[in-house]
Amino acid sequence: MPETRVIPIVERVRSRMRVRAVVWSVSAGAATAAAVSVIGAMFGLSTAPRWILAAVAGRLMAFLLTRATWGTTSATAAALLEREAPLDNLIVTLVDLEARPRPVRADIREEIERQAEARLAHVDPARSVPLRQPVAVMAAVVAGAVAVLTLGPEDVAPMPSMLGGAVEASAPVIDGLSVHVSPPAYSGRPAESFTAPVQITVVAGSRVRVVAASAADSLVAEVAGQPLLTLSRASDGFSGEWLAERSTAVAIRPAGGEGRHARFLSVIVVPDAPPVVRVPAPGKDLAISGNTGRIVIEVDAQDDLGLASLVVKFTKASGGGEALTFTEGDVPLTLNRVDGRHWRGRAEWVLDGLALTDGDVLVYRAIARDRNPNGSPVQSDQFLIEVGRLAGAVGSGFALPAEEKKYAISQQMLIYKTEQLIASAKGRHQGEDWLNQNQLLAIEQRMVRAEIVFLGGGDVHDEVEEAAHSHEIAEGRLENTGRAEMVRAINFMSRAEALLNDGNAVEALVLERQALRSLELAFDRRRYFLRTLPDRSRIDITRRLTGNLAEARSWTRDRQDEAVAPAIDQQRALMRDLATAANTGAGVDASLAARVAALDPSAVPLQQAAVALASATTEATRRDAVWSAMQSVTSHALTSMAPTGAMRITTDPLAGRLADELARPAGSPR
Repeated sequence: MPETRVIPIVERVRSRMRVRAVVWSVSAGAATAAAVSVIGAMFGLSTAPRWILAAVAGRLMAFLLTRATWGTTSATAAALLEREAPLDNLIVTLVDLEARPRPVRADIREEIERQAEARLAHVDPARSVPLRQPVAVMAAVVAGAVAVLTLGPEDVAPMPSMLGGAVEASAPVIDGLSVHVSPPAYSGRPAESFTAPVQITVVAGSRVRVVAASAADSLVAEVAGQPLLTLSRASDGFSGEWLAERSTAVAIRPAGGEGRHARFLSVIVVPDAPPVVRVPAPGKDLAISGNTGRIVIEVDAQDDLGLASLVVKFTKASGGGEALTFTEGDVPLTLNRVDGRHWRGRAEWVLDGLALTDGDVLVYRAIARDRNPNGSPVQSDQFLIEVGRLAGAVGSGFALPAEEKKYAISQQMLIYKTEQLIASAKGRHQGEDWLNQNQLLAIEQRMVRAEIVFLGGGDVHDEVEEAAHSHEIAEGRLENTGRAEMVRAINFMSRAEALLNDGNAVEALVLERQALRSLELAFDRRRYFLRTLPDRSRIDITRRLTGNLAEARSWTRDRQDEAVAPAIDQQRALMRDLATAANTGAGVDASLAARVAALDPSAVPLQQAAVALASATTEATRRDAVWSAMQSVTSHALTSMAPTGAMRITTDPLAGRLADELARPAGSPR
């Protein structure tokens, strides 16, 4: 059999790889010698000792690199060829068979050699391992090293001061930074000032003003590389302000300057939380036998910034069915202001003057509002007081258990509030206030719907899907009539909620009444409503072992390159810059800290890592801050990525048909 051309080509590539390693080693040795010579000149060494020290250091560096890279094997050269051209692992396989002979069928061996030679005909070893650029670099480095070796101490000593003067003249820095925070007036908090801060915490809606001193012509504040504002020149330096509505990581730098001359500021914005209001006493639904009595109600309300009002309102429901009427009023409340953020209230509610009759229902709740003019009132849980015997509060000739009656009354109360809203608008069904009132009713409709769903035994995972299949109920596919009416009521409530969110209370009122009618039918004591479970798919056991295996084939997963989200690209770029900073110690500045914080302003670990980067002053603290930032960015990326399943990846270069042939016993049929 003629000798194959593959092995000589591989050996040629191997030789060129060794030559390239020697060239790079000589370049590194010359650069080391030049660096040692400069350092020796800075310390005042004379020419002869400096040359000897540089020569020893250069030769040692070249020897160590040559020894580390000389061990290039044929397998390494084959792997390089495989990366340069799509050779389907043929070269690696052939080199491995040459290095470790083993019994292989002659026709398989010949086929491997034939395909390898055919593909190597288009591969140029000189292009796979280029030497022209390394040789040119070596010549330039050696020439520069020779020039450096001729310098004396008097030529090197002035360089640091000259360099420092050039940097200071061309890149002005920010000498001082102060931050002034003006909280919103309703918060009652005083203005604050900070000197050279790295991180501050403010209330949402605060005005943040930064003042900086610098010799630069202008200063800019950036967020993740995007301009936030340009600081204007004032008597005390440069100043600028913005309204803090979300957490922000700001890098303040001279316009056109580098990131290492910037100052970092992390602004953590704390939103104004709504009030928390509870009714600890009685804290439950009550039933009284007569139409008189005295109820003691205790209310507790708290807010993070301050409360503005706290009241207890009640609604009396009388009558039944569509004739159910409502009367609203306030319960006299005695307030005990523990402080501006914590109020307690107590009321002794006398029921004698309410003209209660048998079957009436009282619904009361506490409502609190904070000092934020844009805030919405928050109400506590609603509680019932039933008067007399348990009667049908919504009529229709039937009685309801207590919990079911509560839900029907809640829907009727929502209808009453919607009618009041439409009447008070006097035909002007537009404007921001009208939309806000509609959306508040939409919240109440969703609460009632959630209670109805819970009463039905669970939740509706997809309202659109549930509504799409409601025709099946009408066609009689669900024989349980009570369940059908429950689903109809849920469907009507969902549609009414959507209309209320759009500000269309008039059309929503029609659906609210249809929902109440379906609830009355569902709660009829002659009906039962149960949660219908979906039918599971069953396996047809009669079809087992009846398939045709003639066309059965092995399956190989095709690689699919999924599109990478922009956030992942941003995190990868940041990780590359952090890795460069960890290796070189350069680039750890305010701009890098701002990029880390901008990944997710609400993530506390990222904010802490950004502050550590901006505060680092020594080499050790910068290195620790970079590693901590890399860990925080990695953890944040893992939480946002979908989990992947485990895959077994073979690393055997001979895996496949050749491996099967080698494992087949001798003489066995194919």
